[in-house]
Amino acid sequence: MTQAPTDPDTAPVPTDPAEPADQGAPAMPAARQRTGAGRIGAVGPLLALLLTAIGVVLLQDALSRADTRLGRPWLYSLTDGLNGFFARWWLVPSGIALALLGLWLIITALRPRSRKTLAVTSATGVFLRTRDIARLASSAADDVDGVQGAHCVASRRKVTVTVESDLPGIADTVQETVEQRLSALADPVAVKVRVRSHFTRREGS
Repeated sequence: MTQAPTDPDTAPVPTDPAEPADQGAPAMPAARQRTGAGRIGAVGPLLALLLTAIGVVLLQDALSRADTRLGRPWLYSLTDGLNGFFARWWLVPSGIALALLGLWLIITALRPRSRKTLAVTSATGVFLRTRDIARLASSAADDVDGVQGAHCVASRRKVTVTVESDLPGIADTVQETVEQRLSALADPVAVKVRVRSHFTRREGS
């Protein structure tokens, strides 16, 4: 059995073993977007302290029932203090306020955490914080000729740049420069430019 001659134009090209098989594969898996702290803030530790105090009271009640030398349970003293307490008019609004507070705590605890970063167009998962975006925008605005100073405030949806300049039409130039600097973001943000003019007329000396 004879083998047909191989066409040099259609013959497979040998691959270099040192060359990676997939040139389009990312160098590392994409990172996840970081989230901020929970929305409850200081309420969480306060609730933890409240639950700890309730646990201490219940523990003292159980131990005092098992050993009378520990004294009277604290719950008995509490109930004796409430003995003879009658309904008051302020109990209804207080109960409604506490119910609304509890409902707010439940909704706040179930809400997703805040996000303060924006994704950059990258295969490896790169994210920028809003304060870093503000620094980039301020740096881009400072590079524009005629800008004497720049300050920026950034969020995940909008960037507000305040520049000091006396040149007419400087706002459009600054906006174009900042948008170009932030073009690497996966989700573009709106750029708003405010100009503060400090032009003062000086008479000849």
